[in-house]
Amino acid sequence: AGKGDKMRFLHTADWHLGRIFYGQYLTDDQAHVLENQFFSILKDEKIDGILLAGDVFDRAVPPIEAIELWDSIITRLAMDYKVPLFVVSGNHDGAERLEVGRSMLSQSGIHIWGSPHHALQPFEFEGTDGKVAICPMPFSEPRRIGDALGLGFATSSLETSLNLHNYDQMYQAWSNHLRNQVPKGMRSIAISHAFVMGGDVGGSERTLSIGGSEQVSPQVFKDFHYTALGHLHGPQRMGADYIRYSGSPLKYSFDEHTQKKSFTIIDMDAKGNVDISTIPVEAKRDVVILEGYFEDLLNNKELQAKHKDNYVQARLLDTMPIMDGMAKLRQVYHRCMTIDLVGRMATPMADMDEAVFKELNERELFNQFAETVWKEPLHQCQLTRHGNHPLPLTAI
Repeated sequence: AGKGDKMRFLHTADWHLGRIFYGQYLTDDQAHVLENQFFSILKDEKIDGILLAGDVFDRAVPPIEAIELWDSIITRLAMDYKVPLFVVSGNHDGAERLEVGRSMLSQSGIHIWGSPHHALQPFEFEGTDGKVAICPMPFSEPRRIGDALGLGFATSSLETSLNLHNYDQMYQAWSNHLRNQVPKGMRSIAISHAFVMGGDVGGSERTLSIGGSEQVSPQVFKDFHYTALGHLHGPQRMGADYIRYSGSPLKYSFDEHTQKKSFTIIDMDAKGNVDISTIPVEAKRDVVILEGYFEDLLNNKELQAKHKDNYVQARLLDTMPIMDGMAKLRQVYHRCMTIDLVGRMATPMADMDEAVFKELNERELFNQFAETVWKEPLHQCQLTRHGNHPLPLTAI
């Protein structure tokens, strides 16, 4: 197994299979990382078990290609690699769909928990140096957790004091319920998909609830030897080294362009102490923001060579309108996804009263537009027709 007599787990989360990024499916990019790097890490690093902390898919009904990719991954894990996978569903997943065949799959080492009703006891995983209790806490609405724990019809004063709409209280009750079943002296690992207080939020995480706080205190997880979290896309520790988000394997928004994506490796000794290390993700394409003037971005050969296949957001400093900007940029940055006109936002056009526009005829309006674009009024010859030739609209 892992290093020396330690058990070795790989922690990953937020795969978001089937993600669409500015109209383009990322399945190809996801397959590149998962079919190549993920499997070679399992082999090279001698991984004993995989902790996948939710948001396997990007939506409850994922596209066929995403399901096929998931199918091929769990099949390879079960048949060829024989590395057990422990997975909980996230807020993007359809919990019941993810759980299809769960009893049968668990016979092959693929353990899936989607509904809180199925996540009421630890799974005792037989490791190389003894057992580890895997405690699953998939993303769930507080009310559903309460139902699963039998708190819906509270009778005791303790239970009536619980708020069945409060994420923190219900996750804490769930955590206690699981923790109390771990045999004395056995190591424990929680896998949860939740928004832990103090977490650094990126641009592509969906809020978990409307109104009401969906945040959970790090205290909920303090009694486990390690907690594998999913939901926030930036890798980070939550108050302690043994409570952490692995982050997503790919950058899923331009807000994440500076994040360093990685797989997290946990080495756990016989007492449950953990050493953490990370392996940087080798993505097929990067997600970058290029800021500058339109002509500079268009003519900078060095920049183009570096980013011609990356996903690009162009932040343009130009104050003038740019014609066919996207088409021209895509000739050199093939995956330019969006243009942000920061220069134009900084210098608003001269405010004109709406009433003034209503008094202008078409020719005066056009003249004003041309003046804004070219910074000088149209000449008389441009304003009058030459023979049958209309105004040179192609110039615009």
